[in-house]
Amino acid sequence: MAQPSVRFAGGDAEWIHERESVGFVGTTDFGKVPFLITADALAELLNPDLPGIDAETALEVFFEFEADIHRIALREFVKRLGGEPPILLTSSDLDG
Repeated sequence: MAQPSVRFAGGDAEWIHERESVGFVGTTDFGKVPFLITADALAELLNPDLPGIDAETALEVFFEFEADIHRIALREFVKRLGGEPPILLTSSDLDG
């Protein structure tokens, strides 16, 4: 079976205040690739009716849904042909 184009170790997320997003890193055969997922997208994962979440809750949601977020990030990485880092994941990317 072929190895995914980007792989995630897990547990490496951090809040990026300037971007109001959680940052995490994937690894490709060519090196590390930074990703961001917005607080709005994380709020939508938790509850689509939620207007927003704070940094602490965003990190908790990230770790709760980390496997799903990594799957979405892989899909978007492939769809965008890598793209300019960091690769930003928003609410619109959740639907797939």
